[in-house]
Amino acid sequence: MQQILLETMVRHMENKEVISDSQHGFTKGKSCLTNLVAFYNRVTVLVDKGRATDVINLDLCKAFDAVLHDILVSKLERRGFDGWTTTRWIRNWLDSRTQRAAVNGLVSKWRPGMSGVPQGLVLGLALFNNFVGNMDSGIECTLSKFANDTKPSGVWEVRDLDRLERWARANLKVQQGQVQGPAHGSG
Repeated sequence: MQQILLETMVRHMENKEVISDSQHGFTKGKSCLTNLVAFYNRVTVLVDKGRATDVINLDLCKAFDAVLHDILVSKLERRGFDGWTTTRWIRNWLDSRTQRAAVNGLVSKWRPGMSGVPQGLVLGLALFNNFVGNMDSGIECTLSKFANDTKPSGVWEVRDLDRLERWARANLKVQQGQVQGPAHGSG
């Protein structure tokens, strides 16, 4: 069932251009290499023009685990995915998952998982790309994304970082203090 749903989702994402050009992870025709080449080309053009170029490497730690199911399903619905087949099936699939922790041989009780997109399953990657698809909204600098790793680059303003932080707080299961300002350098 996942494979059938994935094929339907991929067609919809391609037709509606759901995934932004900045996302290279788990995207048809793109890869880690295309991410690197696109990033290198943008930076090289700016440097050749004598412009300052700032680069920040952001890692949304445990981003796959922090995806809130309600927000993900809401984003799918806003992007035009069919409510009865696609979004309802995905919600049931995500909400029926359980999890437990094991530490030093001690195992907790099984609990329902209210957040998280399963990694390693074909559908999980497409869902994650849909989830982070609107991260670029309102950002003036150039983003280069590969799954949960994001590089704002070019000439950017602090307000771009503020917007990214607001996006993370609004979209991910983030506790106070988990979103921290990155170290960066200019070149």
